[in-house]
Amino acid sequence: MSQDSQVSFEAIDNSESGDGGVEHGALLSRLCEAIFEEDKDQLASVKDKLLDAAGVDVLIDAVAVSANFYMMTRIADSTGTPLDAGTVEPSAEIRELVGVNSFTSRREAQT
Repeated sequence: MSQDSQVSFEAIDNSESGDGGVEHGALLSRLCEAIFEEDKDQLASVKDKLLDAAGVDVLIDAVAVSANFYMMTRIADSTGTPLDAGTVEPSAEIRELVGVNSFTSRREAQT
């Protein structure tokens, strides 16, 4: 992807919403859904499709990014780390757009 590419957040909500302007975006979104839903059959199927379409490096990177986000959220939640007060207002629109405000693990920033 070049710096001139346009991306959108439509694929964050669900894989049926498109590719977000990202190469293999719909498959990557489906992979995230399968990981989150813990559906072994769906995960095996989408993993194979992504592997065929994008290659092993993309699959490994996608799973590593997913694992890192999961780990960082768990660490922040377990330590009681709130959203930095300086990012509450600037991130309000994007948090609403991608649905973060409804995540179970979301915490209010203490201001």
